[in-house]
Amino acid sequence: MKPDKIRGLVEALHHWLSFQILCGRDELLSESYLNQPTGEYLLHAAGSSRLKTEHDHPKLNKQAKKGRRRQIDFCLLGRDSLALTTAIELKWVAHTTLDKQRIIDDLLRLECLTAPKGRHIHRYLIIAGRIEGLKGGLFNASMNSNKRRIGFIKGILSTDKGETISVVYDCLEKEQRGLFDRFEDNYGSPIPKQFSTILIHSRESSDIGVYCWRIQSSSNRQVVEREHEESSAKTADPP
Repeated sequence: MKPDKIRGLVEALHHWLSFQILCGRDELLSESYLNQPTGEYLLHAAGSSRLKTEHDHPKLNKQAKKGRRRQIDFCLLGRDSLALTTAIELKWVAHTTLDKQRIIDDLLRLECLTAPKGRHIHRYLIIAGRIEGLKGGLFNASMNSNKRRIGFIKGILSTDKGETISVVYDCLEKEQRGLFDRFEDNYGSPIPKQFSTILIHSRESSDIGVYCWRIQSSSNRQVVEREHEESSAKTADPP
C-alpha cells in the first residue's frame, strides 16, 4: 500500500478518534481501540490484496521460544502469491509517561522485514494519542545520557512532515543505542547499522494527533557487530 493510501488511513483514524471523544468515549481509547477503524479502512483501500491482522512476523519466530509468537498488527498480502507487501504497527500514547522500549521495538520489528531482491515491503509505524501525551511523552521526551538530558527521538523520528531521518546506530547517544541493543537481545535480530524514517503524514486537533512514519532499509543493508557479554547470563556470586 503506497503512501497516498496510508495518508487516508491517518485522516480516517483522526476523524474516528475525534468522533469517539465527541460521543463521550474518552476512557475507552487505547491501542486495541485503533484496530476497528484501521481494519475497516484497509478492507476498503487494499484493493485485491489480502488483509491479515496479528500476522506472524516472518523473521522473528524462527527460534522456538515460549510465550506469544511475535506478530505484526496489520499486513497486506499479495492476492495470488500471498507475499507480504505492507506491514503496519500501531501505537497509542495516552499520557506523558511513555515506554520508550516499545516504540523502538516496533520500529526495528518493521525495519527487519526485508524482502528478497526484486520485491518491496511498505512498512509504516503509526502513533496516535492525546496531544498532551504525544507532546510530553514522545516528541519532547528525554532521557539521561552521560550526565545530561537528550531527546529520545532525536536522530530517530522527525516531527516535520516530509522530512527523512537517516538513523545511524553509531551516531546515536549511548542510552538510545541501549534501547536498540535490548531489541537485539530480546528478539535475536541483529541491529541495522543504518536505516531511514520519514514522516509521510500527520493530523492534529486540540485533543488528538495521528502520525505516520515510513520505514526504509538501506539498499546495502549491514548490521552492527556487537560484543555480547557472556557474564550477562550468569547470576552474581552470593555475598
